[in-house]
Amino acid sequence: MNRRERRRAKAMARANKFYTDYVAHLPTVPLDAPFEPGVSHIAVHHDQWCSIYDRPNGTMADCNCCPTIVRHIEPKRS
Repeated sequence: MNRRERRRAKAMARANKFYTDYVAHLPTVPLDAPFEPGVSHIAVHHDQWCSIYDRPNGTMADCNCCPTIVRHIEPKRS
């Protein structure tokens, strides 16, 4: 694995860490459901071959895949 591939894998793992460690365990809601008071998270899952992960020098690349969008809500806390 060359340096570019290692950096790409590390960037993908960093981008997925918040989702896998926290957001994935929250209840999901349909995207067309009305927003209610509280906190909600919108998760956008890009394909591994998407150009969003090929950002040279921190510049933003355009997405060239069809991402999956999932909405999660925070449960009510006491």
